[in-house]
Amino acid sequence: MSKPDRLSALISRFELKANIVSDIRDANLFLFGCVASGTLSRIVFWPVKPEAVDVMAEELIVAAAIDMGGEGNPLVRALPEQISLTVDQARSVQDLSQLILGEIVEARCGRTTTIQRLFEVLVVILLRHAIQSHVDKKGLIAGLADDRICRAIVAIHERPEFEWHIEDLADVAGLSRSQFMERFKQCVGQNPAQYLREWRLALVCKDLDRGERVKAVALRYGYRSQEALSRAFSKQYHCSPSQYRMQAR
Repeated sequence: MSKPDRLSALISRFELKANIVSDIRDANLFLFGCVASGTLSRIVFWPVKPEAVDVMAEELIVAAAIDMGGEGNPLVRALPEQISLTVDQARSVQDLSQLILGEIVEARCGRTTTIQRLFEVLVVILLRHAIQSHVDKKGLIAGLADDRICRAIVAIHERPEFEWHIEDLADVAGLSRSQFMERFKQCVGQNPAQYLREWRLALVCKDLDRGERVKAVALRYGYRSQEALSRAFSKQYHCSPSQYRMQAR
């Protein structure tokens, strides 16, 4: 079986945005190196922007503000507090870093847009690194790192509206029902039904934040009625979807 795409559904549901900033207090992604020689050495990324960052000990080349949908994105909550990567750890990072540096140094047409897109690619590479190197802690990252469980998680991410049953997800993972349940709980720290419910509600919150109607959102994510969504939403967030929508607006 071919490997599933572990990140695309997460990134597309919670839009990834990058913006260059002049004030480091607004940044959560930093590229360090030597300004004189124009070389990059290290990349540091905080998925959740810290209150304060001390970057005085190193030469800061450029800083960016990365938005992955905030802590409403399950991936953001699952990531380590900080992801750090030296430029020489991967050839793709070396090449990408040089492209970013070239765009910064040379004032070419479309410079801002190009740098933003390059930073977005860089974040995806950092997320791949996090999945490969932070598998020892229960949660979404460990689930994505598991070659069987990740297939079920990706299926949930791609089709949250589908009426998933345990047998369906076990079949996607290529495991028996009992094997799947045990392995999913061991990796993710919760059962598949709980994860599916939380994923759906995270998407519901995102759409309500944009001011979409409760009934339309309910049908979009597999709830049979507005009332069914309200029950699940109130149990999780202790308020109704309508109240949440009004607060967001």
